Amino acid sequence: MNNNQKALEMGKKVKHGTVSVLLTVVVIAAVVIVNIIFSAFAYKNNWYVDLTETGIYGLTDAGRALLDEVDAPVQIHFCSPFDVMESNSAQKMVFELVKEMAAEYDNITYDYIDPIKNPTAVIKYKSSAADAVNARSVIVESGSEFRKFALEALFIVDTDNTTAWAFNGEKKLISAIVQCTQAETPIAYFTTTHGEYIPTSLQELVYDAGYELRPIDLTTEEIHEDARLLIISSPVTDFEGISEISAGRKSEIEKIDDFLDSFGNVMVFMDPDTKELPELEEFLVEWGIEFDNSVLKDPVNSIDANHYAISGQYSIEENSLGASLVKDIVSLGTAPKTIVNYASPINLLFDYNNGRQTSTAIYTSDKAQKYVDGKVVEEGRFPLVALSRETRYIDNTEHYSYVFAIGSKYFTADTFLSPTYANSDIIYTMMRAMGKVQVPIDLDFKVFEDESLDILQSEAGTWTIVLTLAIPACVFIAGIIIWIRRKNA
Repeated sequence: MNNNQKALEMGKKVKHGTVSVLLTVVVIAAVVIVNIIFSAFAYKNNWYVDLTETGIYGLTDAGRALLDEVDAPVQIHFCSPFDVMESNSAQKMVFELVKEMAAEYDNITYDYIDPIKNPTAVIKYKSSAADAVNARSVIVESGSEFRKFALEALFIVDTDNTTAWAFNGEKKLISAIVQCTQAETPIAYFTTTHGEYIPTSLQELVYDAGYELRPIDLTTEEIHEDARLLIISSPVTDFEGISEISAGRKSEIEKIDDFLDSFGNVMVFMDPDTKELPELEEFLVEWGIEFDNSVLKDPVNSIDANHYAISGQYSIEENSLGASLVKDIVSLGTAPKTIVNYASPINLLFDYNNGRQTSTAIYTSDKAQKYVDGKVVEEGRFPLVALSRETRYIDNTEHYSYVFAIGSKYFTADTFLSPTYANSDIIYTMMRAMGKVQVPIDLDFKVFEDESLDILQSEAGTWTIVLTLAIPACVFIAGIIIWIRRKNA
């Protein structure tokens, strides 16, 4: 080979080498650019898959079912910059959920409001001068309605209020969306002038179900026409009946009676320590309900050493009113427990009477014991949660009024509202029976025991092969094809 041929061959090698280097650079640059573009689209359109066991970050089918019914525009305001929320694990859970909502529903959008640089923008979200809107606030708004949450309110924390153990953001945010967008917000009243015991947990349940909460003094106030529920929770003093004092106006009992006649609903909590209340008791007797002045223990079905915290047995009587209240719970493979703690038995005085029907939803076991003055006076099965329904027909259409009776004021204690028990589901189902359709009964806490990706070992092996072998193999095969075509050119 002469020098000219060597130089020509060397030139070809340099040329091919230069082309190879340039091709490599172009391919790498293209991969980087495609990755950036795809990542941007993935971020904007929320192209992510939640592989955690409880679906912490994802929108559930139950949540979608509620959002499918919402047509009004909804805007969710964050008071932290998006990059800050991405870097904070708690805020990221909320942010990822909202991004998924916005990606699936055109009427849901989100934005960022800076409460420090733009304080006037958040004034309308403060109910008082002391009410704070800060970097940890999340606001759901539709039209003139809004609901504001502190970040902590979207999680379930331990009793020390320091350690979060479950994410409750889907339930809280969707409940707020439903409340803000429904045509009217029904009112739930709590009577408050008889020494009632009204736990905050019960108020939160009613609020989450889409009701506006109001206290009421029935001696001086009228029940609003938009009211659907009146709650009487373990009163200490009696309600006012017809007497000389109430002459010329309606008594408390008359107002409650009129409310039920207008298809309202009453929920009553009593316990063994409730004193005699002749007027209220006489009224409940007309609905076939009587709270027994005794205390129950159940040595067969209880979760405490003293047998007061009774694990109730669900009614399974076919076509009964009580069974319809718990059928969704019973239908589960393993039904969760409903705990009725420190309870009085409820006596049902009739099955049917003048259009009113009574039924038991939750019982003790057959071995429960009824105590009076510290002594066992009876053993057997006793009702713990019961209801009475009045049916009336208007234009050949059935209309109902309900009186729900629960033999314990501790039924909605924080201890028994965890996902372990079905107490909150019972309350929600009662509210749904009252005609309040938009109740988030199927939206549950999402417990995060382990935030690592929940995939099987076989799946992990498959992904390892794809990421470490398949992609390089494709590149290698493409290189071989190019090499062969060049050689034969």
